[in-house]
Amino acid sequence: MIRIFIESGVNQAEKSGKETTDEKDFVEKFIQHHFPKYKLSEDYEVLGTGGKDKLHKFQTILQENSFNGGTNLVIYDADSRLNGGGYSRRRIHYNAQKATLDIDFDLFLWPNNHSDGDFETMLLQITLPKRKGLIDCFNQYARRIKRMSRGKIKYNVPGRKGCIHSYISAMPMSRDERKLFGKGYWAFENNEYWNLDTKYLQPLKEFLGKYFV
Repeated sequence: MIRIFIESGVNQAEKSGKETTDEKDFVEKFIQHHFPKYKLSEDYEVLGTGGKDKLHKFQTILQENSFNGGTNLVIYDADSRLNGGGYSRRRIHYNAQKATLDIDFDLFLWPNNHSDGDFETMLLQITLPKRKGLIDCFNQYARRIKRMSRGKIKYNVPGRKGCIHSYISAMPMSRDERKLFGKGYWAFENNEYWNLDTKYLQPLKEFLGKYFV
C-alpha cells in the first residue's frame, strides 16, 4: 500500500460536515489523472495529519506500512521565513524526524519541491490563464483592504487561501458540482477550472512516478 500523508486535517473537515479537504481531493484527482491504473483504497490512500507538527501521531501507521512492504510519502508545505519555515529548513526538519521517530518516508514539499511556499501557492499556478481576471480582481480587493487597514479600523487582509477559494467558488458550476464543492471536492478533474498538465506540476508528477509505475 502507498500511504500519502498530507498536512490538512481530514478529520477536522469531517467534523464540519465536509467529506474531504481541497488538498486531499487534489492529490487523489492528480493521481487518478496521471496514474489511472492505480485504485484509491486498493493501491493507495491519502491521510491528513492535521498539521505540520502532527507526523508523530502517525508513527505506528508509518512503521507498520513499512514493515508490511508498503511505501510512505509525506507531502507537506515548504512555507517561508515569514512563518518560520522555508524549503531548506522544512526539509532538514522533516528528514530529521525519520531518525527521531524511527520511520521511513519520501518527502515532497509544496509548491514544487524546491521553492518556498505552500499548497495554495501551487494552486495559483494551475489556474487557467483565461480566468486570470478573477485572480486580478481578488488581488485588487486585497490591496484595498490593506490600504483601509492603515487607518483606525483594522481589517483582516485576505491571503492566498481566500484568493484560491474565491477563484473556485466563482466558477459556473452545475448543481451537483456545487454540492460536491460544499463537501470539500474542488472539481480538480475539470480542465475548465484547473490545468493538471501544466509544466509547473512536473516535479510532483516525477516524485509520484517513482512509486506509481
